[in-house]
Parts: sequence; C-alpha cells; structure tokens
Amino acid sequence: MPEEKTIHDPVHGSMRLSGLVLDLIDTPEVQRLRGIRQLGLAHLAFPGANHSRFEHALGVGHLVGRMGAVLKPSKGELNLLSAAATLHDIGHAPYSHTLEYLMTDYLGKDHIEVTGDILRGKLSICSEEEQKKLRELRVSSAVDVLERWGVDPREVAQLLIGRYRRRYLGQLIHGDIDVDQMDYLLRDSHFTGVALGMIDIDRLMQTLVMHRGRLAILSKGIEAVEGFLTARALMYTSVYFHHTVRAAEIMLANAVDHALVRGGPITMSNFYLLNDSELIYNLNAAGGYPADIVARLRYRQLFKPAYREERRELSRAEKQQYIRRYGRWRRIRELQDEIADEAGVERGYVILDVPIVDIIISEPRLEKVEVPVLAEGKLERLSKVSPIALALKRRHAPRYFLRVLTEPRHVARVRRAAKKVLD
Repeated sequence: MPEEKTIHDPVHGSMRLSGLVLDLIDTPEVQRLRGIRQLGLAHLAFPGANHSRFEHALGVGHLVGRMGAVLKPSKGELNLLSAAATLHDIGHAPYSHTLEYLMTDYLGKDHIEVTGDILRGKLSICSEEEQKKLRELRVSSAVDVLERWGVDPREVAQLLIGRYRRRYLGQLIHGDIDVDQMDYLLRDSHFTGVALGMIDIDRLMQTLVMHRGRLAILSKGIEAVEGFLTARALMYTSVYFHHTVRAAEIMLANAVDHALVRGGPITMSNFYLLNDSELIYNLNAAGGYPADIVARLRYRQLFKPAYREERRELSRAEKQQYIRRYGRWRRIRELQDEIADEAGVERGYVILDVPIVDIIISEPRLEKVEVPVLAEGKLERLSKVSPIALALKRRHAPRYFLRVLTEPRHVARVRRAAKKVLD
C-alpha cells in the first residue's frame, strides 16, 4: 500500500497527501518555502499573517487532488498538475512578492521564470557546500523526484510559464480561476482575519468543466465566480496593497537595492535565493543604510506619506504612460534620488511607491474577469452575463496610484519637492 500522510491544515482541514506530492514536499526546493512568508511584511499590519509559502504549496497540491476528482484528468495529467501545484512558488525571492520589482529589473525575469530555470536545471537554490551536504544525507532534488515519477521537469516548467501545449492544464494552475488563487484567498483571509477573502470553493469546483480544450464554468456557478472575483479585488485593496504593508515592502526593497549596488554579502547571484531570515541577517551584516532600514522595520518605524496620487479610472494610454515612467526599478531609484536632492534629504530616505504598476506588470489576472461561461452548449464571456464582472474589470485595486514617503520630520519638504519633480 502506498505511503500516505495526513496533514492538519487550518484552512482545508485534514489533507491526505501521498505519491508524488508527498515526495516533492521533502525536497530542498519546497522545504525552503518554510522560510518565506506568504504575505511578505503584511504581519506589520495584520499580526496573524505569519504563514509561509510552504503551507500554501501544500494547500494548492491538495486542491489539485480535489480538482482531479471533479475533472477526471488522465493519471499523467494529474501527476503533471500535482507537480506544478507543489512547485509553483519555488522561485520566489525572500518575502514573496516584495522583491519582484528588483528581480524583473536586475535579472530580467520574475519568480515564475526563476522557477522554470530551477526545474530545467539551469539554477540551483543551494550553494555547492549545501549540495554536498544534501548528497551525504541522500536528499533528492525536485528534479530528481520528478524524473523518478516519470514526470518531465521541462513540461512542468512549460506549464507554469504558460507555454504548455494543453492550455487547459495551465489554466488550472495559473488562469482566471485557478487552484493557486483559491488557496491563497482562503488562506490569507484566515490568517489576516479579513473575511473579505472568503469564497465558495465547493461550489466553484462543482461547476468547473472542460469544454473543447478550455476551462469553463457552468451557468449555475456564475454567482460563485462573482463572489470569487469580488473577494480577490477586495483582498488586493484591503490586504495585499494595504498602505502600511506597501510602505514596509518598499523600504525593504530599497535596502536590498542599496546592498546590491554597494556590494558585500548580498549579491546579484544570491539575493533572490535566500529565505527571509537569511536576507535580514545579510542586510544587517552589510551595515549602513541596509542595517538602518532593517532596524526601522523591526521596530515598525515606517516612513510616512508626503505626496499621493489618488485612484481614478485610467485609459489604456495612461496605463502605458505609468509603465513607461515607473516600470523599471532603476527609474524609480532615479526619481527617488531627484526628489531627495530637491528636498535636501539624504538619499534612501525618500521612497516611491507605485502600486498601479505592480498590478499591471506582476498580477495581470486582476483584469482577467472573462471566465468562459457554458450555457446551452455555447461559451459566453462572463461580463456579458454579469454586470459585477464588468464593474470589477474597470476597478483598480490600489486605493492610490502613487505615493512618496519619507521620515516624519521631512514630510513638508518632501511634499514640495515631489510636486516639483513629479507634476
């Protein structure tokens, strides 16, 4: 009888894991996720938000099993989905999405592409010394486990980066409605105490169908999808892009950027492969500005807003203008320095927060509300039958589009400088 383990989870209850998922859990790539907070620095605003990417990976793997019971994929497809679900976050940098801006600018790739590099054998999360120790302990890598189970790591990578030939399999992991979002909405809602993320996961699963190679929803599940899309939009506004969380995360990103530019224990080749505690240790070891920012984060002495651009409806051209002006981290740094110089404030103590660009670049799913609805044998766009979906498509998640933050004693000077530089 194959080995099976029951893991007690506060979100999904008793999760019974076996086979490929169980073997993948003990790989160093997945175990590393224990040291990466699911919500970055959100615990500074929501004290219970200390859950990790590891728990999320287990939850998504569990949901794929449930989805398999509904959609009845082949055994090979189910193994491929299970692998992708368990491994989909192994390329995350410390504090999850906090350093994504830096990754895309410095490395030219995001965490999903880093995940693909790991699975294709182009990158290891472990140093040579760690790899030697793992060989002594006979610990298998994720790639070794996949090959032992007859799953091609390259196919898992293709599925995760959206290039797999069977499109519907990718949609189950990273689509308009997927098991990744189902788990993180419920999990983040539970641990933050924000009930806005509660969704009817049972109804969603009961009404998902495959139709001509596409993932669709039966018309009787429209209300469940509307609830899902609404919960996602509200969680982004109230949790993921909470003003306190954003301030802390941009401060940390600036500390890492400073350490990278100056050189030292944090380098281009390791900053995105560390876990949270390793990053903080190395920032402290770097001294100077990075260590000062770490102290401010530790004691919750955050920068305060001096300038703000409010949320409004944007045209396509205006979105592109935001991306052109603020879409590169190097450009953010230049503007921060320009404002600091104009205000007579030390560089690094004026920071720029542009959440609207983060949304457009790193989370395009927020604008994808056109879930196919199957009614009387035909597919319809959700917005055609749901005014809620249409309204959510036009709604922007952040409550503001741009903020300039600084130390409380510099707010007045920085406000004047920011108006001069940015207006």
